[in-house]
Amino acid sequence: MTSKGSDANLKAYILCRFADRSPIYNTWMADCPIPCVVVDDYLPTWQVPADAGIVITHMHYRWEEIHALRKIFQASAVPVLVLADGILEYRNTWEHPELADGSMFQPLIGHKIACLGRGQARILESWGNPGRAEVVGLPRLDDVLQQEPAPINREGPFRLLVATANTPAFDEAQRDTVIESLDRVKQQLSAIDSINDRAVQICWRLTDNLEQSIGLPILEEAEGEQEERPSLAAEIDAADAVITTPSTLFLESALRRRPTAILDFHNTPQFVPAAWTIHGPQHIDTILGELADPPLPKMLFQETSLHDNLQCREPAKPRLLKLVETMVELGQQARSHGRPLQFPQRIVDDPDQGFTSVEASFDMANLFPGNDAFQTEDNQQLQAELSQLVKRLDTLPQDLVEKNQYIAQLLQQRDEMKLRITDLRQRIMKLRRILGIQPKK
Repeated sequence: MTSKGSDANLKAYILCRFADRSPIYNTWMADCPIPCVVVDDYLPTWQVPADAGIVITHMHYRWEEIHALRKIFQASAVPVLVLADGILEYRNTWEHPELADGSMFQPLIGHKIACLGRGQARILESWGNPGRAEVVGLPRLDDVLQQEPAPINREGPFRLLVATANTPAFDEAQRDTVIESLDRVKQQLSAIDSINDRAVQICWRLTDNLEQSIGLPILEEAEGEQEERPSLAAEIDAADAVITTPSTLFLESALRRRPTAILDFHNTPQFVPAAWTIHGPQHIDTILGELADPPLPKMLFQETSLHDNLQCREPAKPRLLKLVETMVELGQQARSHGRPLQFPQRIVDDPDQGFTSVEASFDMANLFPGNDAFQTEDNQQLQAELSQLVKRLDTLPQDLVEKNQYIAQLLQQRDEMKLRITDLRQRIMKLRRILGIQPKK
């Protein structure tokens, strides 16, 4: 696939043959500032066309992909943008037997990587990529930002969604561990009639034929009928809480304000921390109870983790398109002046200006319901009590001095009494010796 063109007719070449069918791309390609061309050639032999303004891909894992990216990155003056298609996962990074060491952006073979959130950007930059991470978000979740999450049931059955990542395991040993964790959850749920006095309704959304592995019934479709399964988004909305193996699903669920637990019997580090993590069967009962009635401090932590790991203060698509447009312009300028490609450390603005915003759920009255000081909204009463406390503090040092003097007197009297008691004991012992009285045995 080759074509010629001037800088005025630049194109974005997408190195993913299924891009038209993938929400990683088809949620923004139609609005891209330059036309997009999906490359379906064999990547190792693909040549960068003359009209390439930018090369975009999320495929950065296998030899064919890395070989093509390295050739473009090192031998051409065309910007390379890599898209992070989901969260970073420890086992996928460090314990994936089918991936060569260093495949997971160590380092990035590209000029920039569009990250889901600041947490991901920090990790990727710590792997030898300073100044290459751009916090964008996930365009396919932009629609969720425009909607008010479906309400959670507080009465009636407790609806629980149990799900797994698209690829829950990367070898047979890991798969066995995932099966064990799901089977333990199934056993615990089968052994109880209710959670917090609410009947339990479970929706299983498992991948990799795991339903069969833990003995769940396989739903057979009636002849001539084909029932389409609800979307993942619909099943999250229908749930009151979610349990999932490490997955981007955690962010989708937290974005919909569902209390969400990570199921990880591997006990691996969590690049995206959750308020609830099930590392073993001993955690299941307690966490199920809390998912049905989540403590507000833990929901606050989940909200904070969400905003650290997913840029969702504003839609992601405009941020991604700005990143693409700026990279194309800077590449065009570099080529026209015969200069090497250079990019600023940050192209896309940070809506939080480098700070962390106070979460909407940070409400002292709700977080400390047993503390009366946070329950009143009467400013005049609070001001009067504050004034009284300040006045009391003014007199407190003198009160403490007087009390300390009194305590010192008591201690001195106690010491004097001890001396008198010791003297009396010695006199009694002397008198007994004079009278010949033997001590009792």
